[in-house]
Amino acid sequence: MDYELYHDESQVGGYWHGILLVPTQGKSKLLGYLHAARAHTHFDGVLGIKHIRVRNEAYDCADAWLQTAVASLMSDNKGWAYPVFAGEAYDGRRSYSFFGDVIGAKFILFCERDNLQAMALVPDYGSKVEITFRMGFKGGIHLLGHFDATIHIAAMHFDGHQHLLRHVSRRRIIERIGALREYCSISPRPDLIDDRSSNHQRTDSQAYDDCQLLQLTDLLVGSFRTALGYHTGRRIHKTLAQPVRSLVNRYVRGYARMRNSRWFNSFCMSRCYLAGGKWFFEPLECLPDPGIEQLPLPL
Repeated sequence: MDYELYHDESQVGGYWHGILLVPTQGKSKLLGYLHAARAHTHFDGVLGIKHIRVRNEAYDCADAWLQTAVASLMSDNKGWAYPVFAGEAYDGRRSYSFFGDVIGAKFILFCERDNLQAMALVPDYGSKVEITFRMGFKGGIHLLGHFDATIHIAAMHFDGHQHLLRHVSRRRIIERIGALREYCSISPRPDLIDDRSSNHQRTDSQAYDDCQLLQLTDLLVGSFRTALGYHTGRRIHKTLAQPVRSLVNRYVRGYARMRNSRWFNSFCMSRCYLAGGKWFFEPLECLPDPGIEQLPLPL
C-alpha cells in the first residue's frame, strides 16, 4: 500500500521523532474529518501542542483532531464507529460525530534519550536529526509492515528545514538506509521530500492539506510524549492527551492485549541511546504520573 510520511519532532525529555504514515487512498477521508473539525470549532489557525495554553477554540480543535487521529489509526474497527468530538452546541453541550471509516494510518514514535548530545562525532545538528530519524523510520516500518500489508513510501513531508539550517538530506536518510525488508519500499522520485513550512498561513508553506497533516503529527508526538509521562507540566496538555493515553495504556499491557485490539499493528514506540560508540535500543517506559487526569473517553 502507498503511504505519505509526515514528520515532526519534540525536545522534552529527549529528542522525539513522530512519524505519521497516511495511506494515499485514505488521505482525503482523513482530511475531511480534520476540515470538519475546523469548521465546527471555528478555528483555522496553526495547531501545535505548544500553542495550547487555555481552553479555547484552538484547544477544542486540537481535541477533535486527536480523537480523529486515534480513530484513523484503527487497523480494524470491528464494526464499531469511534465517537469524535465535533464542537459545542448552541446550549454549551459538547456534540459528537462518529468515525466509521478504516483509514489504516500508522504512527511511529522514536526517542533519542540524550537529546542528541551524545552524538559528538556527528558533524552538524541536521545530521544528528537525520541519522536518528532514519533509525526510527526503518525500524518502525519493518515492525508495522508485513507481507500481507506492504508499506511503500510515496512521499515524505518534514516540518520545515529552517531549524536544520539547511534542507533535509536525501542522501543521509534514504540512500544510506541500507536494505529494507521485502514488504517495505521507498519511491525513487526525485521530489520525494518536501521540507517547506507546515504553517499554512505562510506563502512558502507546503500545500494546505499537507500542512494540516504535519500539524496533526505535531499534536500526536506531543500527546504521546505527554501520555508516557515526559511532559512540560502543563495540566492542559495532560488533559488534551487523554485519547492517546488510552492507546498507551493498551500498549503497556503487552502484546496479548494489543493483539485483540482495534489498533493492533498500527503504532510502535521505542527509544535509543549511544554509549561507548554503540547504539542501544529499548522499549519506551511509561513514567508514573499521578497528576494525569483520568478522564473517560466519550461513549
